[in-house]
Amino acid sequence: MYFKVVVFDLDGTLLDTLEDIANSVNTVLARRGFPTHSLDDYRSKG
Repeated sequence: MYFKVVVFDLDGTLLDTLEDIANSVNTVLARRGFPTHSLDDYRSKG
């Protein structure tokens, strides 16, 4: 299958993907020996 376009919605305009992004980042952090963060830590505070 060939795709001409791939769209990333990282700011949640189309989908609420924050939990997926947080889980992915936490997986990488944990595998590299760094502390992980709660979902609230990933939410924009400003």
